[in-house]
Amino acid sequence: MTDSDLTCDVLIIGGGPAGFTAGLYAARAGLRTVVSSPTELSGMMSMAPRVENFPGQTDPLTGRELLEKIRSQAMAAGVEQVLESIAGVNFSDERGLQVYGGSQMHAAAAVILATGAMAPSDKTPGEEEFLGRGVAYCVACDGPLFQGEKVLVIGNDDQAIEEAVALTEIADEVTYVTARAELGIEGGLADVVAEADNLTTVTGLTLQEIIGDDMVTGARFTDANKQVQVIDAGGVFLYLRGFAPATDFLLDAVDLDEKGYIITDEMMNTSIPGVFAAGDVRKKQVRQMCVAAGEGAVAALAAEKHVRGSTRVKVDRGSVKS
Repeated sequence: MTDSDLTCDVLIIGGGPAGFTAGLYAARAGLRTVVSSPTELSGMMSMAPRVENFPGQTDPLTGRELLEKIRSQAMAAGVEQVLESIAGVNFSDERGLQVYGGSQMHAAAAVILATGAMAPSDKTPGEEEFLGRGVAYCVACDGPLFQGEKVLVIGNDDQAIEEAVALTEIADEVTYVTARAELGIEGGLADVVAEADNLTTVTGLTLQEIIGDDMVTGARFTDANKQVQVIDAGGVFLYLRGFAPATDFLLDAVDLDEKGYIITDEMMNTSIPGVFAAGDVRKKQVRQMCVAAGEGAVAALAAEKHVRGSTRVKVDRGSVKS
């Protein structure tokens, strides 16, 4: 592989906080850096109605406003962005790591996969209408907005119950609703739920619609006998669909876990040399915007090491290189 074979040093797939932070670090390292994404801003962060827990914030912003700041910083450092959808990859060609965009083929010395994870597209009636007006998906992100409120948490697994428990420290009343006939929890989590004075659990109800006027006022459910029940609340946290990693385009080119998340080590290395992953597309436990950004920085530092053939990661980054 020669330098003339390459269209860039580092190709980053994904226009979220992991992708643009990786771009910022790679560009500041003097590497030819391209961010490929279907739109200028993409991923869950771009749809967040309100963000208050990202480092450096002084005022609440929408996720889109905050992500635009990260993008602008990366572009000012020298990142080039290409708007396209990725159709496939070839990580076994001696001419470089190949990525097939909508109208072009990229060949890069290093590739960073930062495509994130999204909820499946089928929405509950009222979900999109009240997004940012009472509908939320993340207690760590949006829980403080519901201080003193009555809140519903709707889901069918331990994560949803754990989120409901976390909300008891913020909201006045929390109701956890599941379609399962029984809670299905045991051990320490069951003890915590039993001891939470402001947590009520309701089983056997299936969500039909989120209701409200200007803001959420509750949700409509049906029971096993198709009888309708309405539960009033000022907020609804949804944990029904989970999240699916955006890895279909890889066609198993790198090692994935059973859910399709990319397996990496602590330096974001995948199973293919020169290919890295960062953000919510990785197999991990914590998915937060600031974590994704940090992983993007690590991936870019590891990519620089790979591209330059260095023996160690360079961390003493100074001014932008020409």
